[in-house]
Amino acid sequence: MVVRSENPWETSTKSDFISVGSYKLFLSTSGPPRKHGQPVIIYFTGGGAPSIVYMRLQENLSEFTRTYFYDRAGYNNSDRGPDEWVTTQRSAQELRALMRAVNVEPPYIIVSHSYGSIVARSFLELYPNTVAGAVLIDSATELMFELYPSVPCEELKVIGTNVDFAEVTHLKEESHLSDNEWAAIIKAISRTTQGAGAEDNRGSGTWLAQRQEMQRQVMADKPLSVIKCNAADKDYKVIYEHGVKMGNGTKEERERAQKFIDSYRIFDDQIKAAQLRLSRNSRYVVIDCYGHDMPIRRPQLVAKEVKWVLEQLRYRKNSLHHSASAVESREMFAQPARIS
Repeated sequence: MVVRSENPWETSTKSDFISVGSYKLFLSTSGPPRKHGQPVIIYFTGGGAPSIVYMRLQENLSEFTRTYFYDRAGYNNSDRGPDEWVTTQRSAQELRALMRAVNVEPPYIIVSHSYGSIVARSFLELYPNTVAGAVLIDSATELMFELYPSVPCEELKVIGTNVDFAEVTHLKEESHLSDNEWAAIIKAISRTTQGAGAEDNRGSGTWLAQRQEMQRQVMADKPLSVIKCNAADKDYKVIYEHGVKMGNGTKEERERAQKFIDSYRIFDDQIKAAQLRLSRNSRYVVIDCYGHDMPIRRPQLVAKEVKWVLEQLRYRKNSLHHSASAVESREMFAQPARIS
């Protein structure tokens, strides 16, 4: 007999502001009703990106699994917390309090994008037994913060002045967003700017590096998918070329920006692939045809990796499939899947 939850936060489409002490965070859930013991998805948004940005991804994931999207403190309409600077440890603690407040207990599959992966891995560090698997999407990492004082570099930001990246790359159209949805996203991002600016991303990256999660292989054999996109060519090169056409940047600034793009193209693979060491059961997916905003433009590619994690967890329940799964994982580690 299959036991289903009677908790509306596990059975219905629902959103609300939930108290995590003296302030409230926004939480949204959708997807099939949760069965007893079934893993659920928690999504960690990128830096400065409120959850509404990923509305198509939530819709896509909700077609086959129970999902939870939330806004960190200071994001969109979530309250600012009491701290002047917000570490990922604090954000992880807030999320644990949030899920307890709505009585949604583990197991969780953490799915994260960009800086959200620093938050997600901090959650993994503090609450390892709650995490059943992970999908890390074009993640910021502690190594990236160490290599690059700014991403993108300051010179590229100058060259990109007045370049409307979303417009020149047709982000709204490719993401299948209506005019009203797009307007709501722009307003939400504007409301998020101050809160995102209070996040101690580099300090949190240093804290995470000190935990040595990769050396400890903190996920053991839990399924992990690491996705690398092509930010160098699909994002930074595009910004550079359009900025130069507008006459932006001095000769020296252009040279330094080009040097950053070339460096990022060379080292990004090593930065992203290092995360595979978090688990013995990991696979690497390289998506060359999209940039950093891939989960917004092509959410079905993220959904594919979430399905892989869910399949791996089902295999673990059956000892006959367990050894075959491990062999498959080693092969994937050696030969990454590539989408061009």
